[in-house]
Amino acid sequence: MKKFAVTMMMSLALLTGCGQTTAPTQTASAGWGYIDQTGNITIPPQFEAAMPFSQDRAAVLKGGRWGFIDKKGTFVIPPTYNTAESFSEGRAAVQVGEKWGFIDLTGRVAVQPIYENTMPYSDGVAAIKQNGLWGYIGKEGEQIAYPNHINVKPMTEDRGAVQLDYEATWKPWGFVNEKGKLVIKQEYRDVVPYKNGVAEVRTREGKTGLLDRDGVIIFKNETELPSLFRDGLAITTAKGKQGFVDTKGNIVIPAEYDQVEPFSEGIGQVRQDLRWGYLDNKGNVVAKMQYDKTTPFKEGLAAVKLAGGRWGYLNQKGKLAIEPIYDEAQPFSEGLAAVKQEAAK
Repeated sequence: MKKFAVTMMMSLALLTGCGQTTAPTQTASAGWGYIDQTGNITIPPQFEAAMPFSQDRAAVLKGGRWGFIDKKGTFVIPPTYNTAESFSEGRAAVQVGEKWGFIDLTGRVAVQPIYENTMPYSDGVAAIKQNGLWGYIGKEGEQIAYPNHINVKPMTEDRGAVQLDYEATWKPWGFVNEKGKLVIKQEYRDVVPYKNGVAEVRTREGKTGLLDRDGVIIFKNETELPSLFRDGLAITTAKGKQGFVDTKGNIVIPAEYDQVEPFSEGIGQVRQDLRWGYLDNKGNVVAKMQYDKTTPFKEGLAAVKLAGGRWGYLNQKGKLAIEPIYDEAQPFSEGLAAVKQEAAK
């Protein structure tokens, strides 16, 4: 399945105080299915692969083909596609043969599969790749920007970042508007798409700043860039260890962890040696570092892998909320989470 990495400017033995946990309904089936936030199985394990719900639809793999189910587990779009991605703004990318197009929530083909690659719709516009170059199209496939860029980023706030192959060592970025017209000259080494009226940019000389919608730049210290912050905190590194600082540069959580991840719903993931745990935004321990793997909190729950190899879910108090019986588990989305069981546990 195609994947995209949006480059940012910077780079049940061990449990204590777990409380009462929810034991999911047992099943003899194997494969991927879905559970609700109480741990009840809402869609029995039966799929070869599954993706999170988005717009009341989830892409699942059945019999070697991808289709979409509703929250009752009924196929609303039959499994006929080589690959499929989640819905965004009423459109989902699907692969037919080697080419990509888009369908709507009913399964109607909105954009014919003629592209080599695509990105999800954002602001009513999707990035598409054709003949090795990127451009933008509208909801019904109408051309917004001709595919003549070596790279693009999703359209946000009516501005799309586009990259020009100018020379071997200089491939600058600029921005087009919602009609595909270049409105900010391609002269930046790197950019982060617009959010709250500003885009982050790095000049050819390496200076960083914030760009308004008209292209006026305000130079900023690199550590002040908004994309670095989640819940008001940014990762900081000192002597090979990591911690967090606030928007004023004050140390909130000392750099004493081997690895940390950005905060989500007020809780951050931290690792010491080979074990992961969670902290709140004041540095208080939410869950001790005792897990092989962790995921960000979503909808009040986080999937964690215990040392024994099974996955379960913690609540925001760090207590085990859904018993760890799964071979794999995904974050919650729209009230449901995809989980995998090889057999009854």
